[in-house]
Amino acid sequence: MQPDQTVDYEALERTHVQSVYQAIAPHFSATRYKPWPVVEDFLGAIPDGSIGADVGCGNGKYLGVNPKLLTIGSDMSSNLVGICAQRGFEAMVCDNLHLPYRTNCFDFVISIAVIHHFSSFERRVAAVKELVRTIRPGGKILIFVWALEQEDGSKRKFEKQDVFVPWNLDAKTFAGKSKSVAANRGRRKGKKNQGQDGKDSAAVVGDDKTDTKEVDSATTPSSPEVANPNVAKTIEALSLESNPEDAAPKVVVKSGNENIVYQRYYHVFVKGELDQVVEAAGGLDVNKSGYDRDNWYIIATKK
Repeated sequence: MQPDQTVDYEALERTHVQSVYQAIAPHFSATRYKPWPVVEDFLGAIPDGSIGADVGCGNGKYLGVNPKLLTIGSDMSSNLVGICAQRGFEAMVCDNLHLPYRTNCFDFVISIAVIHHFSSFERRVAAVKELVRTIRPGGKILIFVWALEQEDGSKRKFEKQDVFVPWNLDAKTFAGKSKSVAANRGRRKGKKNQGQDGKDSAAVVGDDKTDTKEVDSATTPSSPEVANPNVAKTIEALSLESNPEDAAPKVVVKSGNENIVYQRYYHVFVKGELDQVVEAAGGLDVNKSGYDRDNWYIIATKK
């Protein structure tokens, strides 16, 4: 499979993954606190004293799950890495495609809900290959990605694999994190918050009292960069939006409350696709391939 030379996958990820998580980091962190059982079991089975990495660690939810391990975190968001530091964890800012670790240096690596943010098959394979490089022969890896196939009752329903998933950031909560925003949005002071923070869904639901407007980047710190022509071209190539301008951050006013809506890029995996990516990356013997909580996952050993 040859990469499409007419699109800029890196620019798409920079605008609709990296910049978004940088903007929503405190709010995102507040919603990520309960470890997934498969990940907890995997870390619990690693021998005491082992050294490993959580690549794409977010707020460090898994860095302290097993205190008998030394787990180093990394993420592209400096704001999320800062939250890890505040929690007393070791983490650094770095790129999954260019990790600053020696070859064969870790006993284990985990990649939880990260690979689905890479926007081409080649980039997903390269990301896994870089994870494998850092593991010693005989070391273990666990990879989780979102699944296209969602269980009955799931709040997400996907009709295609390349999608935008909104993150709804309550404007008042966001203002509370920044004095500058609070000052610029002072006209809304005193209004009761009727919504729920951080609704993470596959669609933004409006009603007859909903109004949408562009985010005022001058009063919104850490806003994602303005979409450039390359991003718009990539959005069209992946059929993410019929109009690329619809992917820009917006303020949605619903029943008097304001939410800043950011669009996060995902490639949701179909059954067997993660196995194909791992096979293309090479260097691993798959121990288990499974489905859990609307995700596909693989546990493997480096050859």
